[in-house]
Amino acid sequence: MRIDKLHLQDFGQFHDKDVTLAPGINVVYGANEAGKSTMKDFIVDMLYGIEKLHGIGGRLDHYDQRKPIYGSGYSGAMEVSVDGYDYRIERNFDYQNKRTAVKDMDTGKERVFNEGEDLMGTVLHTDKSTYLNTLCIGQLGAGTDKELTARLNQYIVNMASSKAGDIDAVQAIMELKAKKEEFSNAKVEAREQEITSRLQLERDFDAEIADVKNEYAKVEAQKNKPKEEQLQFTPIRPNQAEENPVTQKEPEKREHTKQDRDMEMLRNMGKKSILDNVMVIFLVGLLTIALFIGIAYVVPVNNPSIKIAIIGAGVFYAVITVIQILVKRSKLYKLMEDIEIEQNFEEAKIESVDANEQRELMNRLSELKHKEEDIIAERKEQEQLLEELEQLKQQRVTNRTETEAIDLAIKTIQDLSEEIYDSFGSVLNEQVSAIIRRITGNRYSEVKIDDQLRVMVRNGNSFISMEYLSAGTMEQIYLALRLAIANVLITEELPIIMDDIFVTYDEQRIYETLSCLGEYRGRQMILFTKNPELQNMFTRLGMESNYIAI
Repeated sequence: MRIDKLHLQDFGQFHDKDVTLAPGINVVYGANEAGKSTMKDFIVDMLYGIEKLHGIGGRLDHYDQRKPIYGSGYSGAMEVSVDGYDYRIERNFDYQNKRTAVKDMDTGKERVFNEGEDLMGTVLHTDKSTYLNTLCIGQLGAGTDKELTARLNQYIVNMASSKAGDIDAVQAIMELKAKKEEFSNAKVEAREQEITSRLQLERDFDAEIADVKNEYAKVEAQKNKPKEEQLQFTPIRPNQAEENPVTQKEPEKREHTKQDRDMEMLRNMGKKSILDNVMVIFLVGLLTIALFIGIAYVVPVNNPSIKIAIIGAGVFYAVITVIQILVKRSKLYKLMEDIEIEQNFEEAKIESVDANEQRELMNRLSELKHKEEDIIAERKEQEQLLEELEQLKQQRVTNRTETEAIDLAIKTIQDLSEEIYDSFGSVLNEQVSAIIRRITGNRYSEVKIDDQLRVMVRNGNSFISMEYLSAGTMEQIYLALRLAIANVLITEELPIIMDDIFVTYDEQRIYETLSCLGEYRGRQMILFTKNPELQNMFTRLGMESNYIAI
């Protein structure tokens, strides 16, 4: 790809700005704050677009940094040549009206890209991360000291393992190890032990439920059993066992008491007896008196006193007899009332006992019902525990499979990293060594990346770690590494972009670096600089350059 023309319609401090670039070396000169980095960002953003971040992180993101200062739009265009075909790329960067279109300059045919689509696979084939980590070098992009060493080592691992700068193999290993912790069986095994301790495999829940149901049926049958007919009531007699133990053994010899005779009389008389009729009793009394009067008149005694005495005796006898009958009647009724009271009490007692028994049976039925429910709940809990235990066993197998897969992935990445020296590393070493010899004027002739991913530089007869070199030399090695990786990984002729990378270089280092860049005349180069002597150095090296002042 060759960039022929830039049109910064509204981008940063630029408004309606046109810049024409040459196929070879382009030196874009400008003082500080002139917009060199802005123009470099414009080229990258025209190729890969800008994503607007949201939230707190979006306040100072790249989108807001490059929003136009002048003009109401946020757009631009870039004319490029790819494999002999000329295209015009147009972009509107405003996230509310984003638009990307590529027009074929020869046919006029235009393709509009939908949201989420990019130029990858059409006019562009290198991903953004790889381009930014190789041929597009930002201001002070080389870094310094140990930070640069760490960046180099990690970047080499990534490039060697994934062949893509945006895939971080070191981070991938860390994430895989963290993921491995998620599949640890420690918690699963602890839960299995807990469940096992709660299992009651020796219990036969079905048998227990059957026993409860059988007992329930028996109690319910007893509850619903019809009442037995009460025996004929027999009045209470004194406790013969206490009064006369012998009579308990030989009841036929017991003497009848007066109460026994009265009760016998009541049985014979029944409730409807002549004693119930008071008039009959008095009539008997009158008949007795009349009998004595008749006797008095019949007795052949002429003494009136004797006759009166006989009559008086008859009256007295009749009165006494009636009184005795009435008293007897009263006692019999009193005995009958006592018997009825006692019978009612016994009946009430029997009813009370029956009610209590019914309550006890109901309570027992309720207890059995709850017991059955508890056993069923316990059985269900045991079934759930067994089901969970089976799931845990399957989870343990799954976790073991996942862990083995993660271990294999980690080992694969590590094996790839260890093979740097024999495969990608050997090619990279050769490329970097060739470039570093040119850049440093043969001060350092060879660079090695060992199996521990350390960058070592030959110094005389030994190799020293890169961290012992000066910042300028480290930046030269970093540049050589970028160019070497680009030679290996990037197949399309993307332009080399450098944004004031020579700030820490002395004149000799700049001269040597520019001389090395002459080896890349097949690629378009765009060098943004504040050094006015840069073009003169190209001239002294016999290298033509297109000078652009902004």
